[in-house]
Amino acid sequence: MPVVDMLMPKMGESIAEATIVAWRKKPGDAVKKDEIILEISTDKVDSEVPAPNSGVLTELLFGVDATVEVGKVIARIDTDGKGGAAAAPAPAKAAAPSAAPAPVAAHAAPAASPAKTPVAVATGGSTPVPRSDGKHFYSPVVRAMAKAQGISLEEISQLPGSGKDGRISKRDLEAYLLNRTVQPVARIMEIGLGAEAAPAAKAAQPAAASATPFGNKRTLEQLGLDPKRVEVIKMSTVRKAIVKAMRNTIDTAAHVSQVHEVDLTNIVKFREAIKKRFVADYGFNLTYTSFFIWAACRALEAFPKVNAMVNGDEIIVKKFVNFGFAVALDNGDLIVPNIKNAQDLNLVGIARAVDELGKRAKDGGLTPNDTSGGTFTLTNVGSFGPIMGMPLINQPESGIMGAGKIVKRPVMVTEDLWGFRDMVYLSLSFDHRIVDGALAGRFMMHVENELQNFDTKSTGLERRG
Repeated sequence: MPVVDMLMPKMGESIAEATIVAWRKKPGDAVKKDEIILEISTDKVDSEVPAPNSGVLTELLFGVDATVEVGKVIARIDTDGKGGAAAAPAPAKAAAPSAAPAPVAAHAAPAASPAKTPVAVATGGSTPVPRSDGKHFYSPVVRAMAKAQGISLEEISQLPGSGKDGRISKRDLEAYLLNRTVQPVARIMEIGLGAEAAPAAKAAQPAAASATPFGNKRTLEQLGLDPKRVEVIKMSTVRKAIVKAMRNTIDTAAHVSQVHEVDLTNIVKFREAIKKRFVADYGFNLTYTSFFIWAACRALEAFPKVNAMVNGDEIIVKKFVNFGFAVALDNGDLIVPNIKNAQDLNLVGIARAVDELGKRAKDGGLTPNDTSGGTFTLTNVGSFGPIMGMPLINQPESGIMGAGKIVKRPVMVTEDLWGFRDMVYLSLSFDHRIVDGALAGRFMMHVENELQNFDTKSTGLERRG
């Protein structure tokens, strides 16, 4: 029987696992190639997974709420359409851990959220970790690790999870174990850190409480707040990811900012003159964001070191531009899709990508690939009113540009002439570990020159550079 294995897809450079949210099909159902089979969730976005082939779905290897590593077989499809004995979902099979508990990697701590507060729990007589405690789901891998390390339900329930709905992931638990003040160093070594990693783990223990990006969680009573006069909102998965990313970038990059003033008068007039015809011709709006991205791409080509990243004691300069732009969601969260190979697009191509990705972001239709692999980012804070912003770098990138509100104000046009011009403040936050002030200044002057000398006599739309 020609059976095809369906794998948990690779969904981005930094995503190693995903949680199954729902199966759209059951064993025995006929499926068509590219038909949606299941829904999954990561710490960045939710996605739908299509069938790789047409046929009959014969077996589901993981049930709903199972967290599965990328590349593992999650289902099987009989491609000759005969089906055969259909197997029901097998969460029990997914729950079977390896004979030995997964070793705790010494490098796991930066990738996941440590514990909120070290919790001293008696090792005997405490409640074992169940599949679910009514508030949280615990994956088979997490339960196996908790059992092996003597972690009780009372202890694990206090950890901040990075998965869907606050779910505790393997990496969350690994990070917690490294910082667990009640865990002797000898015990940590027993579970796989080894002698070289033990001193680092020991040094990390006193900082456990302050290491978490969420800070220490206290009750409303401890905060002196009346429960009747406040509203407690649980952070969404996206918001938790934002918290971790922002804290990580502050701890990692040496942030420095510059602000440049740019005259957009010619572009403003040009856009106003053609915007109705542009929508009629292309079916979407020509936004100022598109102009900023277009100009920044030209500057990144001229100064590629701004389009680089730090890798240990090396600098990796990327010869392509995956340009990210911040999109504010209706629920208040923020997400940054990126335009792949934006350096090869003309203004129309960039405007089309901004429109498409922006709409999919607001509709929840982004894939993990849309939000990973970025090399440089823009945030247009001016669309919400501020005249200037100093954004934080989106790791592992080395620069982010902020665009303020375009304001018409009096400016000295020549030595003896004042006039009203459409002005904008553009800021660049850069990682001073690899980008120095002179390079940042030259980069921003190139952006300024591209915008102020944009060729508005021709359409300016068909040319790439």
